Amino acid sequence: MDKILLSLKNRVIVPSILLGGICLWLVVCQAHYHSYWMGTIHRVQTTDFNLLHHTLPPTLAQMILSNRGDLIQRTLDCSFGLFGIVITDPSGENVLYKTEKIYKRESWQGRAAADSLLKEGEPYDLITDPPQLEPLYAHASPRSVAANKVGALKPGTRVLGRIYYLRSAPPTFFEDLTNFMFKGFFELSGSKRGYCYITCFSFGFTCTVLLLVYLRRRGLELKQKELEHMRRELDIRKKALESLSSELATQKARKVWLEREADQAYKRALGLKQSLERLKESLVGVEDNFDPAAGGGFVSGMQNQQPSQNNQKVSQFKIRPPVAPPGSILEEIESLLPSLNENAKNLRSQADVLQDYCSALEDRQSEMRRIVENAFNRAQVSPSPLNPSSHAATGAGAEGAVTEIIDMSPR
Repeated sequence: MDKILLSLKNRVIVPSILLGGICLWLVVCQAHYHSYWMGTIHRVQTTDFNLLHHTLPPTLAQMILSNRGDLIQRTLDCSFGLFGIVITDPSGENVLYKTEKIYKRESWQGRAAADSLLKEGEPYDLITDPPQLEPLYAHASPRSVAANKVGALKPGTRVLGRIYYLRSAPPTFFEDLTNFMFKGFFELSGSKRGYCYITCFSFGFTCTVLLLVYLRRRGLELKQKELEHMRRELDIRKKALESLSSELATQKARKVWLEREADQAYKRALGLKQSLERLKESLVGVEDNFDPAAGGGFVSGMQNQQPSQNNQKVSQFKIRPPVAPPGSILEEIESLLPSLNENAKNLRSQADVLQDYCSALEDRQSEMRRIVENAFNRAQVSPSPLNPSSHAATGAGAEGAVTEIIDMSPR
């Protein structure tokens, strides 16, 4: 339903709702028409005819016997033309009196002829001499279809005439609705009151439906924008994940390089230390055989015994005096050893820190991958559009979770 609502355009939705409102208005007006004319008016006329069955025959009999034709016509006009009363001779072939007034329109006047009176559904009463107080016909209830015979003429009674009752024919639905729309729209009487209420209700209902459809469509459009925003954010996070992956690969390569450099530096330090130890041993041997008081010559037990031979050998070889004492060189080399060890330790510690950083990056990469997969699943399986506030809360919770887990601040 939501997809259909989003696919339709305003130029289709609005006319469809208006057409539905007009159809609803016509249906309810048709029901009101039948309820008013076929129900209320018919029952009111049935009640009037029931009263006339009980009171009109003896009254008209007294007037006829008194030769008061003016009173007879005034009595028949008391219906104001809403329904008709016709008086004929005893045979029913000649019309003597009938209601002359017309209320707004002619409805029953065409059926007031003598040949049409027998076709009426309401039975006629008899005007008798002497007047008969008991009615001949009566209705059981306002909803009764026809009058029931409840009395009979007494023997020796002379019939002076007949009384026919003509129901007012209701207008057609189109005529009644046209009269409401173009002849007194604000006249709240009769069927127009119901039409006015129905029109107001239909108008309000149509406006409410339009408003609900607009709000629903607006909510769906906002939800679509939110989904698009989530997709864009998901793409951004994917790119960030790829950047983290590349950075992790770079840091891993740097870690390998630092470990290799640390190993090489450590090996060089060990080799230098061994070389220094060998140099120290050789220098110790030189110090034992060197005599500075003899001007740089070497002495031994055999040289003391054979001075002439030694003098000849010494004269053949000239020993270069040292530039600096052997002890100072050894001390300088020994002073370099702690710094080399410290550099090796620093390289090792840097390699360890880099290894920890790489492991942290791996953890963040796995966490980012899990968050991206969850966000992608939520974007694919979109929740029900009935409750937008719950999706906003879920999105806010997920965002908060991402903010807590993904901490890109340098350590």
